[in-house]
Amino acid sequence: MKICRKYMVVIILLVLAMTASAEAKDWGLGAGALDGDFGFQLRKDFWLGGDISQITGQASVYFQNQTTFRLDADYHFIINPGDPGRFYPLAGLDLAFNSDAIKFGFNLGGGFNFKLTERNAAFVEAKVILGGWDGFAINGGIFF
Repeated sequence: MKICRKYMVVIILLVLAMTASAEAKDWGLGAGALDGDFGFQLRKDFWLGGDISQITGQASVYFQNQTTFRLDADYHFIINPGDPGRFYPLAGLDLAFNSDAIKFGFNLGGGFNFKLTERNAAFVEAKVILGGWDGFAINGGIFF
């Protein structure tokens, strides 16, 4: 288990290093549910060059029996970059923690972004979290 945690820390550091050299684009706010527990989310997109590849960093708080915080870094591959509505599959890493424990996981899912105005867009995203605190999350919100 210690080896797995060490590898997860290395992967998270590599993802953060990649985003440091990426082009920052949009901020977003969202709300959603993780296994029926309501929460809020702050998002930031980092474009990795071109219009098809991005990493989205997410900071979330879910109000379960105990308030749980989640930090995610998800890679999005934009399938139809020229359209106002963009579909993407995602894969990424999840770090969840509360006052009792810290757990790592992996994200798999997909989402849809669509332009509302020239500067604003909305998003809907669903993902399965596999790992320490696994579950199913669905979130929606707006980029500004």
